[in-house]
Amino acid sequence: MKKGDQVINTRAAKILIIDDERDVVELLALTLQKKGYETIQAFDGPEAWEKTQSETPDLIILDLMLPDLDGWEICRMIRGNERKRIRETAILILSARAQHEDRIHGLELGADDYLTKPFSLTELMIRVDKILRKKQAICGLYEEVDQLRCKMQEQEVGLRKVIHDLKTPLLSMGASAKLLMRQSNREESLNFLKSIYENSLNLTRWLEELLLFSDSPFEGMMSEMREIEMPTLVKRTVDLLRASGRDKEIDIELRADSNLPPVFCNERWMQRALENLLSNALKYTPEGGKIEVGVSLSAEGESVEIAVKDNGIGIFAQDLSRIFEPFQRGLNASGEKGIGLGLSLVKEVVELHAGKIDVQSQPQKGSTFSIVLPIRKGSGEKGGEKVVKNFTKNLHSLNKMITEEN
Repeated sequence: MKKGDQVINTRAAKILIIDDERDVVELLALTLQKKGYETIQAFDGPEAWEKTQSETPDLIILDLMLPDLDGWEICRMIRGNERKRIRETAILILSARAQHEDRIHGLELGADDYLTKPFSLTELMIRVDKILRKKQAICGLYEEVDQLRCKMQEQEVGLRKVIHDLKTPLLSMGASAKLLMRQSNREESLNFLKSIYENSLNLTRWLEELLLFSDSPFEGMMSEMREIEMPTLVKRTVDLLRASGRDKEIDIELRADSNLPPVFCNERWMQRALENLLSNALKYTPEGGKIEVGVSLSAEGESVEIAVKDNGIGIFAQDLSRIFEPFQRGLNASGEKGIGLGLSLVKEVVELHAGKIDVQSQPQKGSTFSIVLPIRKGSGEKGGEKVVKNFTKNLHSLNKMITEEN
């Protein structure tokens, strides 16, 4: 509900009565006024339309057979008006046209209710009251939505401030790691420092993206699509997270087929998806466990499969169908911190690339997450162009979904 709108008081609502029969108008006006409603009167089409615009009533009781401009056209003009306040005016058609087709046509044009003449005043008052109460409830919902939107905007501003402030310590961390790299001669120390430095750069870049793209975090992905050697990307991701594995004495074993064809994708976002997947495996695998990462060509030779297998806590069968939904976590995941967004991001990125993700899991035995990505073969509809078309289609659908939710 926009600022300036008011929730309707059903006992002080403004009702415009439109009918060329003066006795009908006067009878309705008198009855409605006794109930506490404010009434306005109009006796032909042009006068009715002028008062609809100038008085902006809460409800119109509309006869169809009017001089110069009939009720059908007035109904169309109201529902098609550019002013939201007029467009959402409640309409009760009151007409001698009692055919079933007329009633259907009136409702199709946007009337809230349809009552035929001759009519019962008692029934009419009941219908008026119900229409206004319905509109009051809708206005109340608009107000609640507006309050929630304002609250979300305030939270977003606060979050963006936090994101901005996080950049400084991350930049300092990366600079310190780079300085220590220059001073260290030990290979093991250099590997740790390199991991710290590269992770700080990745986190800084992601924070900048969040600050830059407020409408959709996937904005700009299309321009960065190119052929990527997936084994190289997977190895880089594994290397970045090996230190986390060592902390829990978890061995990460990487196996990749040789001479795999490239995958047409956005390298940065695909790496982010892989990091989320591997981080999840490390989080839910106990100390001394094992993680296997494989990169291979599908049996049909049309896609590359990335599999991440662990021997962790696994996932209950009832959780598998919703594990990729935002803010959803397995029933047995409460022992680890998290809000349930990692896997949903992985799924969105994979599907944007016209790929698929699947999971096989058993509690206390572990899970295997498999990403299948189409490869770019030749040119034309069967090759990279098809991937680009699917990517664009999925990206537009995601942006539309985000816009509608906001």
